[in-house]
Amino acid sequence: MARPSSALSYAIRLSIALYMVFSFFVFQKAHVVHGPYDAAAELSRRKQKFIIDSGRKKGMQSQPTTSKILTELHRPVSQILNNPKLPEWVKTYAKWHAKQRKRYFDDMRANATSDVRFLISRCLTNDKCGGASDRLQEIPYSIMLANQTNRVLLVRWEKPASLENYLVVPDGGIDWTVPDDMFPKEENWHLRGKEDSEHKIVSTIRKDSAAPKFRQYQEEELGGNKIYHEIFRLLFSPSEALTARIQSTMKSLQLNPKEYSSVHLRVKYPVKGIKENDFSFEKHKSQITGWSNNAVNCAAELHPNSTIYVSSDNNDTVGYLLEESHFAQHYIDATKHKKHPLVVKLVARDYSTENEHVAFSQTTEVDGFMNVFEDLFIMGLGKCVAHGVGGYGRLAAALCGGECVTAHRKHGGNLNVCSDALKDIQRNIDKR
Repeated sequence: MARPSSALSYAIRLSIALYMVFSFFVFQKAHVVHGPYDAAAELSRRKQKFIIDSGRKKGMQSQPTTSKILTELHRPVSQILNNPKLPEWVKTYAKWHAKQRKRYFDDMRANATSDVRFLISRCLTNDKCGGASDRLQEIPYSIMLANQTNRVLLVRWEKPASLENYLVVPDGGIDWTVPDDMFPKEENWHLRGKEDSEHKIVSTIRKDSAAPKFRQYQEEELGGNKIYHEIFRLLFSPSEALTARIQSTMKSLQLNPKEYSSVHLRVKYPVKGIKENDFSFEKHKSQITGWSNNAVNCAAELHPNSTIYVSSDNNDTVGYLLEESHFAQHYIDATKHKKHPLVVKLVARDYSTENEHVAFSQTTEVDGFMNVFEDLFIMGLGKCVAHGVGGYGRLAAALCGGECVTAHRKHGGNLNVCSDALKDIQRNIDKR
C-alpha cells in the first residue's frame, strides 16, 4: 500500500486528535450521568475504528480504479496462455521461443556457431516503415509465420525512437528485444527474404497484407474467435512511463476498463480530397464535423448510455466534439440544467497538442510520441471501438478484443451512417 503524503498524514492525525478530544468530553458526561466508565479504553477503540473506516473510505474512492487499470494493462502471461480460445500452437511457440533464444545466447557466450534462425520485424534508420499501426498490426501474423518456419521472432525499431521506450516484454512473455550486440554488425538481415529459406536472419518492414491475413485466419480457422489481442499482450506491455500516463488519464476521466467505449477519427487520411501535407481543420470543417458526429453515433449505437473516449489524429477535431458539437450541448443540458437524462458523455485526454505521426513527424524526442501509444492502450481497454479509415483505429479495435467493433467510415472514405444517438431526446425537446 502506498504511503500517504505528509500533508495527508498531518490531516489524518489532526482529525484523530480532534475526534478524541470531542469524544473525551462526551464520555466524561456519560461517566457523570451513568456511573463508572472506562473512557481510555473506549477512546482507544474509537480511534482504531476511525482509522480503519478512513482507510476503507479512501480505498473505495481510488483503489478499485487503479487496481483495475493495472490489472488489465499487465495481465499475467499465465492467464493469457490459459485462455481456451488460444490455439495450442501459440502456447507451444511461446515456450519454444524462450528455449531457442536462450540457446542462441549460450552459443554466443561459448563462441560457438548457432543454428538458431530469426525473423525480425524492423524499422531501422534508413527504412521507410509507416506509422505505429503499420508496424505493429503485423505482429500476430508474424508470430504465426515464425512458428511455421521455426524462426525466433524479434522486433527492432531505431526510429523515431527505440520501441522499448513505449512497449516492454511482460514477465514471462515472448522476448522480442534485440540488444545492440546480439548480432555482428556485418550480419546480413536479408530484407524481405523468404521465411522458409536457409538464411539465419530474414527481416520485414511493414507487411500490409499481414493483418488482413490474420483476420482471415481467425474467421476461417478459429471459427471467429478473436485472439489478436491475446497474442499482442504476450509480447507487449506498456513501459513504466507509459503505464503512469495511461493510469493518470484514465483516473482523471473516471474510466474503468470495459465500462466505456471509444471512437477514433483519422481525418487526415488521404481520401475524399484530403491531403495530409497541407491539411487544415477549417478548410475541411464541414466534412470533418459530419464524420465526427456520425462516429459518435456509431459508438453510442454499439454501447448505449456510455462514456465515449475520443481520439483523433487532429486535435481540433477532438476539440469540436467536446466543445462545439450538439453532444457537448447535450452534456451541459443534462448535467448542469437537468433538462434530460445523460445519454452520451464524451471525454478525451489533454488535446492542446496534436498527436505526432510516427512516420511523418520531425520530432526526435521520445516523449513526443507517448500520446500515440497512450491512446492506443486506452482504446484497447474499453468495451467497444468505432473506428474510421486507416490502420490505427482498427488496431485499437483488435486490442479491445475485436468483438464489439464498427467502422464509422469505410476504407474508401464513405460514411457508414449510424442513427442519431440523441434523436429521442431531441423529439422530446421539439414537443415543448
